Amino acid sequence: MTDKKGNRENFCEIIERFTLFIQAHIQKFNPQKNGIDPYDIAQEVKIKIWKILNDEKKIQNYSSYIKKVVNSTVIDQIRRVRRQEGIINLEKQKRISEQKSFYSRKISGVKDLKHVVSEAADSLMESRRKAVRLFLLNMTIEEIAHILNWSKAKTRNLIYRGLADIKKRLKKEAIKYED
Repeated sequence: MTDKKGNRENFCEIIERFTLFIQAHIQKFNPQKNGIDPYDIAQEVKIKIWKILNDEKKIQNYSSYIKKVVNSTVIDQIRRVRRQEGIINLEKQKRISEQKSFYSRKISGVKDLKHVVSEAADSLMESRRKAVRLFLLNMTIEEIAHILNWSKAKTRNLIYRGLADIKKRLKKEAIKYED
């Protein structure tokens, strides 16, 4: 049975020896495309290695074992992100359906507002259309900028211009709206 100091020294030695290996293997997955920070994955890997050493499990081939730990950690992180995205999308759909009845009461006798706004949004240039559609899903400018990898200034500009175009279209269709 090894003491805590021996575990710490063994852990530090393993981490020092395999840090570049861990980082390189993490980068093979390109976690940034899923919005995951590689540093977070590296930290999770280190925590798992620490726990294994504290459980006094004997590891025969460190590189193979660490590769498996990295793989499972990346997969866990991707699943967590996808699960969170699913929850966010579900909440947004719920908000949209709740607001649908409110808007339909406001424009009786006129085309469905959702349809009109959707058509107006579809007529926008692609960059404005992307930004405005996400904004209409109640996303913040910061969230939209992050998702589309744009600056906040560019995102805000495209949203405001897109909304102005939609307002012109609504005015042209004689639909009254509130600012």
